[in-house]
Amino acid sequence: MKLLSYFDNGEVKPGICDGETVYDISSVSTSIANLLDTYGTDLQVLEKARAAGDLTEVGPVNSILFKPPVYYPRKLLCVAGNYVAHIEEGGGKLQPAHTQAPWLFCVPPTSVMIGHGEEIQLLPQSQKIDYEGELAVVIGREAKSVAAKDAADYIVGYTIYNDVSERTPFMIDHVEEKRQLSFWYTKSFDTFGPNGPFITTSDEIADPQDLTIRVNVNGEERQNCSTNQMIFSVYELVEFLTSFLTLEPGDVIATGTPAGVGSATGFFLKGGDTVQISIDGLGTLENSVLQT
Repeated sequence: MKLLSYFDNGEVKPGICDGETVYDISSVSTSIANLLDTYGTDLQVLEKARAAGDLTEVGPVNSILFKPPVYYPRKLLCVAGNYVAHIEEGGGKLQPAHTQAPWLFCVPPTSVMIGHGEEIQLLPQSQKIDYEGELAVVIGREAKSVAAKDAADYIVGYTIYNDVSERTPFMIDHVEEKRQLSFWYTKSFDTFGPNGPFITTSDEIADPQDLTIRVNVNGEERQNCSTNQMIFSVYELVEFLTSFLTLEPGDVIATGTPAGVGSATGFFLKGGDTVQISIDGLGTLENSVLQT
């Protein structure tokens, strides 16, 4: 099943995509966030409503104005340095610290997240804007102290995340030791968190560590890597996070990007570019870049 949020007549509505057709599920729940709060990972209610003909057809999927699938999560949690090749392309070496605990940061969902087809907006002061294609995990029910072997029971599905980054943020140009500062400074710009187009439910993803991430910019491949290269697997991340933090329905975890980013290749984003991120079973997230 593919869950989504879309814009219609001035409001954001929840939906599902069945083949090439989108159906409104407002008769079941007011939003994807509310759906997960109410039903968790057990979404048989949608299957029953669809079979009974209780869902309204919206139209073909290519006519939808997408919003972030969870509009909006309580928490957007991101992982840095979760692929060895990405650490190395940045000039680093795999250190014990990289494998002892994930490198985590948070960004504010409501201003950062945008949907499939929406524009990544660059400020006039923008300098080196980077793309980062990532697998994102969506939590389906409250999770605390969850062992990795049980983590799948708490995941409702997966989506695509683009961790857009300003590698030289203008507002901290005067800071000498920038490494002392949080990733928040580079990744919390408005519109820098495209995600979607769907949440593909877990029953359709046999193994989250056997998916290929592909990133194209203007049709040119920039990243191509399997999620089996992660240092910390999806389930290990859930275990680590829930050892000290309660994860709630709808929370999103972006699991890190592989090698091939602009900071290593020298190819940064500019106005007029189009970024496409595809992950097996999850579809393609596409966003154009607007220079304001």
